[in-house]
Amino acid sequence: MGRRRALVVGGGVFGLAGAIELRERAWSVTVVDARSIPNPEASSSDVSKLVRMDYGTDLFYHEFAEAALEGWERWNRDWPRPLFHETGFLLLSAKEMKEGGFEHDSYETLKGRGYRPVRLAAHGDVLSAGPWKLDDYADGYLSRRAGWVEANEALVRLRDLAEGAGVEFRQGAAKRLALHGARATGVILDTGSRLAADATLIATGAWTPNLVPELKTLLSPVAQPVLHFAPRRPELYRGVGFPPWAADTARAGWYGFPARPDGSVKVGHHGRGVRAEPDSRPPPGRKHEARTRDFLKGCLPDLAVAPLVASRTCMYCDSADGDFLIARHPQIRGFSVAAGGSGHGFKFVPVLGELVADAVEGRENPRAERFKWRTEGEGREASRSTA
Repeated sequence: MGRRRALVVGGGVFGLAGAIELRERAWSVTVVDARSIPNPEASSSDVSKLVRMDYGTDLFYHEFAEAALEGWERWNRDWPRPLFHETGFLLLSAKEMKEGGFEHDSYETLKGRGYRPVRLAAHGDVLSAGPWKLDDYADGYLSRRAGWVEANEALVRLRDLAEGAGVEFRQGAAKRLALHGARATGVILDTGSRLAADATLIATGAWTPNLVPELKTLLSPVAQPVLHFAPRRPELYRGVGFPPWAADTARAGWYGFPARPDGSVKVGHHGRGVRAEPDSRPPPGRKHEARTRDFLKGCLPDLAVAPLVASRTCMYCDSADGDFLIARHPQIRGFSVAAGGSGHGFKFVPVLGELVADAVEGRENPRAERFKWRTEGEGREASRSTA
């Protein structure tokens, strides 16, 4: 009997993590992506991604992120150079933190789990070295157990690890699933050619609802804007005074990262976003730039007047409840989906592979229930505090 063949459609974090784990389980694995990896159009591809455990009272994601942090540290030791930077994560609150609020509940959860976040109201000097003007932010905290990842470099490393393990890579755009009765047999590419497999995994992010139409009530492609500014003194936007940050994240949605080596500072907005097709996504536009500068005036006035040097529209694959979908199709044999990153999936890549491979193989997994196959209305109430 020949080796089992797995076809992974999509080379982002869900796809690469699953491909590596399946290869370790002796599958023959092919990854196909419409473009080279990292695919610059995909949500996994970016200069930086946040890694943190702040999820309000949601202990499931807190513990899941805790395990992911340990995974990033392990990779830092094993890889040629560290790609995860434990700089901390700053959460700002325009009002005093109170029970029921995302910042308050995240702060209390961290303390209850044995961590020591620093409350800004009691230690206002914690940001004295940075460029902050915090008159509009009365409270918040700094979580030391957090940081950011060089996202594109991490994807390159995962791709190389997969290739070194024997995963085959193909370039091509999947048009539809190939079926034989109620069994998936691979995919048909837009060129008309067919890639055959015993198990097919769709992990195509914002393109997933088009490939799996029955998921359109659960998964939505959503455009989220990201801008890069070049401040006069980029050194102020690095170090202990300027970790990755979020300002009223559950309500306003603003977030940002330390200055890159070229001096540019990334500022994003994690809100409801705009429903859009990933191949015709709208640019951020001048209206959003003006809105961003208006926000920055209140807390980072020097950045508010800095030149805009780059912009990008990141396409989320939002699920209706904010949870991922990592599961077998209930009616089609040999077919699984790993998608619905909802703007917070990247940080979990060190612990995604086992989940994805277990779904493909139909194995029990203690975390699988949260990511089960479902339709809109079967999951939890959606939250926008999951960036």
